[in-house]
Amino acid sequence: MSKYEEICQAYRKSRREFLKYEETCRVFASELIEGIIDYFEWPRDQEITFIQLGEEMNPTDRFYALAGAMQMDDESFWHFGVELTVHEPAGIYPQPFLLSFYIKKTGPIFIVKLGPKGEEIKIHEDRRGELSPFYDAVYVKIVSFFLKEYQEAINRTEIRPGFITLGNGQE
Repeated sequence: MSKYEEICQAYRKSRREFLKYEETCRVFASELIEGIIDYFEWPRDQEITFIQLGEEMNPTDRFYALAGAMQMDDESFWHFGVELTVHEPAGIYPQPFLLSFYIKKTGPIFIVKLGPKGEEIKIHEDRRGELSPFYDAVYVKIVSFFLKEYQEAINRTEIRPGFITLGNGQE
């Protein structure tokens, strides 16, 4: 085998490992979001969209599959946004909001951050079915946002990325 062939072989092996890692994180992220939707008993007829995050975040770049929204940052976190919508009774005054998730895997541990500067939450790969405390933490953050930070958020002129960002159509 030539040196060139050895280099190509090393590349193929590394690329396969990276794609496997990407798929592992994508499956975990999908399970996490599906679990949140189930746990919150979110209406199944309501659209849930995935959005790419980043410095040039454009809320019009919507994806209906998580794979299209996931990107890797400089710290090796896969990040993506999930847009959900709340409303007044009868569906009036809808308010979309974006949740920002950051995920990576180190050994048997998935690390999840709620927002770019969020605290790291560690989830062992064998405990993926026991996420009620995680879902409760997400729930508390969302309720707290609407009870304490909503008014400030609708008056902001610039978007500061956090775990929760209001979408277009703010009321």
